Amino acid sequence: MAVVCLQGGNELTAACRPMDQGLLATAPAGPVVVVALASEPGRDYARTSANAELYFRDLGADVVVPADPRRDQADAHAAIGAAGLIFVTGGSPRRLRDALVATGVGEWILAQVNEGASYVGSSAGAMVACATTLLPKWRGNPDCGPGLGVVDGYVVVPHYDGKRGGWVKAGLAAAPAVLGVPECSGVIVAGDALTSVGVAASTVITAAGAEMVAGVGFEPT
Repeated sequence: MAVVCLQGGNELTAACRPMDQGLLATAPAGPVVVVALASEPGRDYARTSANAELYFRDLGADVVVPADPRRDQADAHAAIGAAGLIFVTGGSPRRLRDALVATGVGEWILAQVNEGASYVGSSAGAMVACATTLLPKWRGNPDCGPGLGVVDGYVVVPHYDGKRGGWVKAGLAAAPAVLGVPECSGVIVAGDALTSVGVAASTVITAAGAEMVAGVGFEPT
């Protein structure tokens, strides 16, 4: 069964290292493939990809950073098809969701996860992993729209600090439960089972109330 970890943001930093080392240890054989489609094409994509490559190489992983699939789809297709762990970085959820659809990368990710590859998404990468994703606007609470569908039944609110009530309300209008995930933290989703990892426990919120998600394995500190 694929390991799916939805992270709350501020990825690729020192505080995330223990969490990501644990995820690497559980991933099947194959390189880490970085998908930075939440970043703008050009310098932003290159900078995010380079940061991720250095970070995961420092953790001892084999890393593949494909050419931006908005320009070279074949390179990304080949890389994702060999991935042991797919890491989707943060940025704009709307840009990420639209690029996953337009390039076909979303379908390739789903196929590889179904074959057993691990999926780790941070912030936008976590939001868009769900069947329904929040899509922030310049003003007001976010809209909702279809996501990738790696995870069903939840909407992710990243950078969660116990607040963001408007986002939680929008999420509960679209899905049975909201996962509030703090920065440098994550929640592993395996069917109905949730496990917190990282520096702080995540929160699952339903119409009935909120409760902290217990940590098992590489526990929150």
